[in-house]
Amino acid sequence: MTGTTIALPFLILALNAAAGGYVEPRQATTLVEIQELLFNERFGQADSVCAVLIARQPDNPAGYLFRAATLLAEMVRHEENLFPVRFHRLLDTTECLANAALDTASTRTAAWMHLFLGHTRVYRSLWEARFGAFTTSLRQGMAAREEYQKGLKYDSSLYDLYFGLGSYHYWKSAKAGILRWLGFFKNEKDKGLAELYRAADSSIISREAARNSLIWIWLDLEQFDSAVAISREMFTRYPEGTVLLWPMAQAYFENHNYRDALRTFLALRERLESQPGNYFNLIDCDYRLHRCYERLDMKDPARRVAREVAAYYSEIPSKTRQKQRTKLAYLRRAARR
Repeated sequence: MTGTTIALPFLILALNAAAGGYVEPRQATTLVEIQELLFNERFGQADSVCAVLIARQPDNPAGYLFRAATLLAEMVRHEENLFPVRFHRLLDTTECLANAALDTASTRTAAWMHLFLGHTRVYRSLWEARFGAFTTSLRQGMAAREEYQKGLKYDSSLYDLYFGLGSYHYWKSAKAGILRWLGFFKNEKDKGLAELYRAADSSIISREAARNSLIWIWLDLEQFDSAVAISREMFTRYPEGTVLLWPMAQAYFENHNYRDALRTFLALRERLESQPGNYFNLIDCDYRLHRCYERLDMKDPARRVAREVAAYYSEIPSKTRQKQRTKLAYLRRAARR
């Protein structure tokens, strides 16, 4: 899953953003339900719940935001730009309703509205990073930070805002590269981590999301045991999707635990094989499986997985072939050995 380390922390955070002083308990329960459905990759069911939420409260931006979250989660799962027009229209509606609510909002409600506005910026940033332009993605990410900071000015006790800021501060520092070296960005990894810990400890319903974000940060910091521990624990509650299997398998592999990495990638492949989509993720998984078999000196299974790729090669769309050309070339060479 190319770009997952950046995408998932931001993707999950917007699934947790609308309870505590702004919404009634019934709506908070609904938003938690949507989050659980998305962790388990039940996209159709999540969309249906969003539709009910919108029908009940058509002037509330939360339903439109969560529906956009559902579409983005499905696009990320399949690594394909499946719903661009509908996705951006939902975000446009979210922004219009949130800005309208700010005109008469209490301080607590205003903080939530800026949280929603920040999340719309994050979603646009993620979409641009995968399917659009890097510079636009960067601008949207910086605009999200500004919205979160505005929210804190209204209510600093809304710790979901620290979740958004923590994700931003850590990943912009980790991925800034030459921009940080040139002085455009400060190294704020520690600040981001502290904000995420605060959200994990004290946010209203963003604790699971903060923990999911920390999995990818532990991977980035090469703290593989911690990444495995959190991903395994969360997987017991959300066992149906691929969201937690990717970092778990990666952490095992990087920690030289190739047998558990192999077992996890095989479980992941079973899910991907039933819905290969544009084959992007299946290719990625087969490439990593082959590397596991090689590390374990299991030559026959390694050759077999490479030949399975050769068997479905003709079905791979040309755009996917181009994006995955390096891994495909590696696997095709391995199939001929």
